[in-house]
Amino acid sequence: MAGDDKNSEKNKNSLSLKEIITKPLFKVDNRVAQYSGLGITLVVTILLFLWAGIWLDGKFSTGILFTLILTGIGFSAGFYSFYLNIKKLSQEDKKENPKFNKY
Repeated sequence: MAGDDKNSEKNKNSLSLKEIITKPLFKVDNRVAQYSGLGITLVVTILLFLWAGIWLDGKFSTGILFTLILTGIGFSAGFYSFYLNIKKLSQEDKKENPKFNKY
């Protein structure tokens, strides 16, 4: 019985990848701060992948292969996260204000 309780607690605490990506690190009441944080997150994601690509290219002497591949992955991951967060924030805005973007 005790093992079942631990498994049920583990299932409640496990999150899907989409939930992890879209979940903000901290709650902010001000919408301006939430929207401006999206741009910072996008830039940091791209720069981290760019840095990793440059480092791998230097480590393996592959020219710009890893830089191009990882920068592309960084753009894709960053914009996907950006899209999911914008979608979530705009849905919250619509719930709070029914007249928001009614067209």
